Amino acid sequence: MKRLIGKIILVSVLSVIPLLAYNLILDPFSVLRKDYDSMWICPNERFVKTDYILGNPGKYDSFLFGSSRVSQIPVRPLNRATGGRFYNMAVVSGVAADSLAAIKLFLKNGVSIKNVVLGLDYFSFQMLPLENLVRNTVYPETCEEKAKFYYTFLTLQPDSGMLDEIKFDGKDVAYDLLGTGEYDFLKKERDMALHPDEHNRKFMQPVFTICRRRMDETLAEIREIVDICRSNNIRLTVFMNPCHASSYLCDDIAFMNEARARLAELTDFWDFSAPSPITEDNFSYIDIIHYRKKVGYMLVERMFGMKGAAPADFGTLVTRANAAAYLKKAERGYHADKKRLNPNCPPCVK
Repeated sequence: MKRLIGKIILVSVLSVIPLLAYNLILDPFSVLRKDYDSMWICPNERFVKTDYILGNPGKYDSFLFGSSRVSQIPVRPLNRATGGRFYNMAVVSGVAADSLAAIKLFLKNGVSIKNVVLGLDYFSFQMLPLENLVRNTVYPETCEEKAKFYYTFLTLQPDSGMLDEIKFDGKDVAYDLLGTGEYDFLKKERDMALHPDEHNRKFMQPVFTICRRRMDETLAEIREIVDICRSNNIRLTVFMNPCHASSYLCDDIAFMNEARARLAELTDFWDFSAPSPITEDNFSYIDIIHYRKKVGYMLVERMFGMKGAAPADFGTLVTRANAAAYLKKAERGYHADKKRLNPNCPPCVK
């Protein structure tokens, strides 16, 4: 009986060795070997970026948080505007909960923070944090969490779907993970220049929208970020991302205005989301989700009063004092723009 049990254990161990080797050698999400020079798909950003900052606590003193849209905001002009040393902490589908967790973890581990710039999207108020997906597993703190985390990534089953993903190999996308935290869509930029008509056709497709509601939870997380920044003398700048006009017009104006109104009660914020010559221009965007780096520069210029290419009417600073008037103007503009642009809006996803 003992021999049988021993054989079963041996067979079990031998059968799992190829899987362990596969994950250790390939390490698709860059969490085991942490070899960021050999990335080939988007890594687990919530882990690798947090791990990098905790391993280099004195290298940066300022952080830019948000979804992958925020990855296209350059830190160089932010450094000039604030005197800080910024790192771009944007992560795929990042929401306020991700930003809050990172800020608390940094402060807990002795990372000095002087500036926080927080980018929000309307989906920030509509969707759950993506902790249920392996690629988005958050940074483990306790021994139990670390054991579970590394076991998960050591025993991942091969997924052929990775072959169809955008390659973060320095050719399709270049990721400056150990420098600025930004990345550049090199292939999409080349394709846009070579095939402008094809680029325009991308924006004729139906716009994906979400109709869940996570308003109270998200606002509570933002309130905590505001409170932490105030109590730690951290300069906080908050903004709403400039989503493509068709995407904005397929969302619910009542929901968006509620988010704006309640956010203004917590903090002043810059709103770049309403339709404008920039957000109506397909060539301001890499795709229906991500604006280009030139728009990222404009956001910094407007928020920090820098001279540059940003139009004077791009973005509005919303405060408690002007929120009511601004929301009325936004609602009028929404209905007029929707009639004018007639976007292709499918039913939202619940």
